[in-house]
Amino acid sequence: MKEKLPLWVYVLMTAAGLGILIAGGIFEKQIIISTAVGSGLFAYGIARLYREGRIRKDPAYAEKLKTQAKDERLIYIADKARSMTLIISIILLAVLSIVLRAAGREGYGFACLYIMCGITFLYFIVYLIIRRKY
Repeated sequence: MKEKLPLWVYVLMTAAGLGILIAGGIFEKQIIISTAVGSGLFAYGIARLYREGRIRKDPAYAEKLKTQAKDERLIYIADKARSMTLIISIILLAVLSIVLRAAGREGYGFACLYIMCGITFLYFIVYLIIRRKY
């Protein structure tokens, strides 16, 4: 089972997300980025706080989560889902890069290519580390 963080971390994450979200609306600069980051942090923090509250109130739910964390089938399915998500995101970035460059937005197209290359390189590094470990 994954090591969980202290409750105050999730409270801080939720507050930071809400703060970033509000600051993005007030200052009106880079509002898309601040909205995305703020919303993501806020939603993740709220979801984790809800889950922690449910674990504390319902021992049956806590036991169910412990069982699921040790189930090899569910671990395999989660790993396959992450793998497919990586492949799909790389393909979508490549297609988006081609479309943007064809539309005359070469800067954005190259940005997509750089992100795609970065993700692929990161995958390769993580693969080498995990291969050594196992």
